[in-house]
Amino acid sequence: MELNVNETYKIVGKVESINHGVHFCNTTVLTEDSEHINLKLDFEQLPLLSMGKVYEFQAQAIVKIEDELILKCLSITPAEDVLSDEELAKVLEKFYTYAPIPMMQIKKGIESYMNKIENEVLKKITKKIYKENEKSFYMHPAATKFHHAYVGGLSHHTYTMLKLIDPFVFIYPYLNKDLLYAGTILHDMSKINEISGVDGEYTKEGLLIGHLVMQTVDIDRIARDLGCEDSEEVLMLKHMIISHHGQFNFGSPKKPQTGEALLLWFIDTIDSKFTVLGETLESTAEGSFTQMISVMDKMRFYKHNIKK
Repeated sequence: MELNVNETYKIVGKVESINHGVHFCNTTVLTEDSEHINLKLDFEQLPLLSMGKVYEFQAQAIVKIEDELILKCLSITPAEDVLSDEELAKVLEKFYTYAPIPMMQIKKGIESYMNKIENEVLKKITKKIYKENEKSFYMHPAATKFHHAYVGGLSHHTYTMLKLIDPFVFIYPYLNKDLLYAGTILHDMSKINEISGVDGEYTKEGLLIGHLVMQTVDIDRIARDLGCEDSEEVLMLKHMIISHHGQFNFGSPKKPQTGEALLLWFIDTIDSKFTVLGETLESTAEGSFTQMISVMDKMRFYKHNIKK
């Protein structure tokens, strides 16, 4: 990268290293053009950075000593806060192992289901929480390990679950589609604050409270803002979220006690297990067994060689 003195540059890059000592502070980032660029930081900028995350940096070329030019970082902004959806999609595919389908396809799919919600209370709550988390939602992993533990995994998991709803409702028409769409879109939304991002570290709130309770509290907050906190819709939606791990030993404070809550648990379990099984079978030779799979009680599965 050629530098001109006092010129300001906009750099989109993924943080590769963060270095600091008593008298120095800098970061090295990988750019979209596969360049490794060192940026000099102020110490107060350190808390703004996380390893492995992509940011838009504003930096100025200044003279250090003997006409050597260095890049002094002026501002740091998370990429998802400044890039368009299309730009962000390209960045994610450039820097990360992303979900197996494009971000824009996932986004359009999830929003199409959200727009199908007819109940006004459920629609307003779902849209408000979605809008608050929209950018981060498509960046986040669904877990630190086990299933969908990659950038975009959270939204990919959610979209797959949404596609499972309509066939169940067709067969069991007593199930409420609006509750199922809303509950599925929101069920893991608080993982954004439970897990710190692309490196998959749990936050303090995530460890002490967990996303089931965090999301239930969030729904209650929005419902109070909208003046509908005492409605049946809000009670049913909160029950779905608080019970969607199904069993006490899986971290669920309550077991499912409505049809919609029961189905949310089932389709969550289906996707988390079948996705991991499919990924494991891809690296397994025909006619042999997989390695032990943690989300399947450490069972091994046989990959047959029967063709279509």
